[in-house]
Amino acid sequence: MNMSQFNIRKILYHGTVSQIDKIDVSKGRGRKDFGKGFYIAVTKKQAIGMMHKKYREALHRSRNKKNFDIKEHLYEIILDEEYAKKLNIRVFETADLEWLDFILKCREDGGTPHNYDIVIGPTADDDTMLCLRTYWDGVYGEPNTGKAKQILLDNLEPDNLGVQYFVGEQTIADKLIVEFREIEWRE
Repeated sequence: MNMSQFNIRKILYHGTVSQIDKIDVSKGRGRKDFGKGFYIAVTKKQAIGMMHKKYREALHRSRNKKNFDIKEHLYEIILDEEYAKKLNIRVFETADLEWLDFILKCREDGGTPHNYDIVIGPTADDDTMLCLRTYWDGVYGEPNTGKAKQILLDNLEPDNLGVQYFVGEQTIADKLIVEFREIEWRE
């Protein structure tokens, strides 16, 4: 996509169960949609949904630990739009086969197997890992074939996906994110 036709969002959101004092991209988990890094949601609703999901996961992992205090946090993230215009950005407008190939590579290879400073595109939904395992196991047909990829893409329900921003390098995050603050999520 031609970046002159795409407007970077200035205000984004991040939902988590971690108190964040400083953005640290190294804390991101590997084998995610666009690689290991920091993910930011376009809408507050989407970030709250991710925050609730992380909360449920943390509760499940901590069920045998005493005095484990888990809290949900929603952050508003302000980006430097002028700085963003100078970066190497990959935008996926829709969850199509090109997007699918990209997330398959990122999830299969781990780390950040691309050279983009920012990746913007659809967020694979909660059923993604189940669908990916089914795909890799050959249930949809021989992996890496057009037919199997199309079945996988259809099962990911691309019309229902939110949009996310990904930043994988700390130096980029430090310059791109000019402000972040915790905000109230209960309204």
